[in-house]
Amino acid sequence: MDLKGTFSNSQPFLKIILLLGLVSFSFLLHYLLGLFVVYLLCENGINLFFSYDLSSAVSINLMKVMQLFSAVGTFVTPLLLYGYLTNFQFYFKKNFTRQSVLIVFAIMLLITPLVSFLLEWNMTIDFPEWMLKYDIDSEAIVLAFLDMNNYGDLLLNLLVMAIIPALGEELFFRGFLQQSLSKYFNNIHLAIVVTSFLFSAIHLHFNGLFPRMLLGLILGYLFYWSQSLWIPIIAHFINNAMAIIISYPFFQTFDFVQSFNNYNESAIPQTNISYVLFSLLSVGLLMSLFYKNSRLAREDI
Repeated sequence: MDLKGTFSNSQPFLKIILLLGLVSFSFLLHYLLGLFVVYLLCENGINLFFSYDLSSAVSINLMKVMQLFSAVGTFVTPLLLYGYLTNFQFYFKKNFTRQSVLIVFAIMLLITPLVSFLLEWNMTIDFPEWMLKYDIDSEAIVLAFLDMNNYGDLLLNLLVMAIIPALGEELFFRGFLQQSLSKYFNNIHLAIVVTSFLFSAIHLHFNGLFPRMLLGLILGYLFYWSQSLWIPIIAHFINNAMAIIISYPFFQTFDFVQSFNNYNESAIPQTNISYVLFSLLSVGLLMSLFYKNSRLAREDI
C-alpha cells in the first residue's frame, strides 16, 4: 500500500502530532537497535551503556555507537518519513554550481577567527551555574570523542560528529523548521533568526550560544538563497569535519592548527583583532558573492 502523501491535506495540528509521534517512535526504535549493536560489540555492553567511563576507549566507542543511532533516530528517519507522508518539500535539489560549493568551503574556513572572537566574548557572560553544568559535561564528552589514536577513530568521528549531524540537523532546522516558521511569521528573516537561536540553544552549550547562532544564521541564508538543502548540509559538514580533522594527532604537530582548535574552550587564546576584521570582511564579501551566484543559477534553470 502506497502511503506517500497520505497526510498532505491534514490540518497543521495533526501534522505536528504526526511528526512528534514519528520522532518518539523512531527514537525508541533506534535506541533499542543501538543497545542491540552495543550488546553484540561487547558482552558487557548493556552495563557499559548505563555507566560510561570517559577514560575507557571501549566505553567511548560504545557512546559513539549510541550517539549515531540516537541522531539518526531523532532527526534523519522521522523527518524523511514525515516528508514522505505529507509531501513536505525539503528541497533536496542540485540547483547550485561548483563555484557555490567552493564559496561555501571558503566561508566556513575564513569564519573561524570571527567564531573564536564571539566564543571569547560569549564566555565572559555570567550564565547561571545550572546552565553551565551542561557545558562542562558536554565539553568532557567532546574532548573524549576527539581523542583519536588511528584512522579508524577519525573515520568513525567523521561519521558520528560530521556526516550524521550535518544531514539530520539541517533536515530539521533548515529543511523543516525554518520553512515552517517562514510561513507562520510570513517573514523569512525572522524565521532564520528564530531557527538559528533554537539551533544553538538545543545543543545545551551556553558558552557557545552566540557563535553557534552565527553559524546558524549563515546556514539559514545559504539555504534561503540557494533553495537547496544540500548547501547547508555541505557547509555544516565542512565546519564539523575541520574541527575533527585538526584534532587528529598528526595535525597537532603543526603550530598554526592550535589557533583553529576551539574545542578545549577553557584554553582559548585571545584572537587577534586584525584576524577578526579580516574574517568579518571576507565572509561578508563571500556571502554577497554566494547570493549573486545562487540568483544566477536559479535564473538559468
